[in-house]
Amino acid sequence: MNDPAQLRIMSRLSMDYVISIYSAILRGSPHDPLDTLILCTVAVANVAHLNSDRLLSHAYAGVDAPEPAEIKRPISRNAVALSLGLPYETARRRVEKLLEAGALVERDGGLIGANEEAQPEMVKAMAEQNAVLLRRLVRQLRDQGIEI
Repeated sequence: MNDPAQLRIMSRLSMDYVISIYSAILRGSPHDPLDTLILCTVAVANVAHLNSDRLLSHAYAGVDAPEPAEIKRPISRNAVALSLGLPYETARRRVEKLLEAGALVERDGGLIGANEEAQPEMVKAMAEQNAVLLRRLVRQLRDQGIEI
């Protein structure tokens, strides 16, 4: 795993994946790139706890049945700013705009993404695109002799 040649290959292929998925997200989003990144950050944070619980993760695995709001964990504006390396005031202003647009909702403890309810077809399309790109990444790594 510490072979420099493999690390460079993994880096190239994984960066291609990151750029491809972010490009797909941007094409599917009506928001500007930074607002889209904020929305993605909130969405990931809301359900990150599911990744450590296999049964719970699988209970909410279906793309047609998003996680209910009560299972999502809110994230604060400050945590969004810190995780993206943004000044707090920039994150706060942009979050306010996203709240007004209905892309985020506020709950006790912070922010929850609202796109699954507001735009379920877009969320489903993004999940399908992500699956295609992730499978491509795994296939490319294996083609290069790198097992994950």
